[in-house]
Amino acid sequence: MEYRIRKKQLRRNHSYSYIVFTVIVIALLQMLSLKSFYYGRVIKLPDNLFKSSIDYPLSELTVDTAYKKPEPETMKTIGTYSSEENSSEESGESQSNGAENANLSDIQKNIVLKTLELLEEDIEYGYEVFPDTGYPQNNIWISTDVISVTLKECGYDLMELIYQDMIDHKKDYPMDIKGRETPIKYIDFRDVFFQEKFFSRNALTLPNEFDPESEDANLIWQPGDIVYFQFDEDNPYSDLAGFISPHTSDDGIPLVIMISSELGRISEVDVLMEYKIVGHYRYPQPEVD
Repeated sequence: MEYRIRKKQLRRNHSYSYIVFTVIVIALLQMLSLKSFYYGRVIKLPDNLFKSSIDYPLSELTVDTAYKKPEPETMKTIGTYSSEENSSEESGESQSNGAENANLSDIQKNIVLKTLELLEEDIEYGYEVFPDTGYPQNNIWISTDVISVTLKECGYDLMELIYQDMIDHKKDYPMDIKGRETPIKYIDFRDVFFQEKFFSRNALTLPNEFDPESEDANLIWQPGDIVYFQFDEDNPYSDLAGFISPHTSDDGIPLVIMISSELGRISEVDVLMEYKIVGHYRYPQPEVD
């Protein structure tokens, strides 16, 4: 009896051993097959995986901050312009103002660059009041904002400068035109009447008539000069302000960078011989050697 029991246990142990051995063999075979599968598989990324479907030109990778039109030899340096390009221009506006000898100061160059950049901005004509900043904080501007914002970016805060000048020289700034006795800092520097008064006191005053036949025209009318146009003699608030552009018309007349209700946005226009000029200034005043 005891012999039979031992014999059954021995058979049972052998069965367990076979099962364990079989499981181990199967596991080893699976490991070997998986190993050979992963080692033998080569994953290759396609060559054009990161290539754009559009062949962009190299110039797309560069940033050109200065405003320019795609004409050759355009504005090599602000302040030096070639009048010889006028004869070769086929468009309605020339890239040159013919001021071959008009060497601009650094501040004039900076003003010109800032005004040209405004041509690329989405700025619309309109008037809003900004009590917190004075300067427009959106894309709604009037003509004097073109002057004040440009000069502020060049280091001349007209809001502070005009307000202080109004306080120090009250007789030169008649407040009865506004119906009050004291100036308001965040409003009056944008007022075309007061802005003209400030420049007449603090800027270099230049002739109001442009003479294309004058040998000195390129010296008298330089890029970055400030001009004011009159439309109603009895209403000084109808005046508009603008900057002289470095570009000229086909006739060699400097263009003007300005905004008005008629234009709708900041534009470069040929109006110097069409509109009546009542103010022509260069600010800040040039240093005399």
